[in-house]
Amino acid sequence: MLMRKLRLEKGFSQEQLAEATGLSLRTIQRVEAGHRVSYASLRALAATLETNVDSLERELYAMNTPNEEFIEKPLWVRLMLSLPSLSGLSRTSLIRHELSLVGYAIFAFCVSFFLPRVSFEFWNLTTTDALHFSAFSALFVAYVASVVFRLKQKFNAQSVP
Repeated sequence: MLMRKLRLEKGFSQEQLAEATGLSLRTIQRVEAGHRVSYASLRALAATLETNVDSLERELYAMNTPNEEFIEKPLWVRLMLSLPSLSGLSRTSLIRHELSLVGYAIFAFCVSFFLPRVSFEFWNLTTTDALHFSAFSALFVAYVASVVFRLKQKFNAQSVP
């Protein structure tokens, strides 16, 4: 698009520009389509169109370079990425935390079968209910931590070692 715009501003047709630069018509068409051409071809085009070759190269090939800051992230991803709790964790540290939470959950489930059922008057819960809730909470926290860590890696919100 930029090449075509520059060409039209100078009043050249594709054939005239090819003749003025000494390039083939096919090369002019390729540049206008956004394909890469040699630096020598870009120099010839920049000289004929009276522009800087480096800025011409940057403008021509900028459309081929993805820009991460314009990737739309869903709201739930942005909210999870804003959680500060995982900012300093490495991959091995996160795995250690996940394993300890899963280990605790298994331990709590096993213990719940051996403890006597004592009822708490305030919440109308038994010890088994409390241990099950605690185990499910630990599993949920491990899962959320894992998801947030992987989202940070995927969206490069923060470089994690």
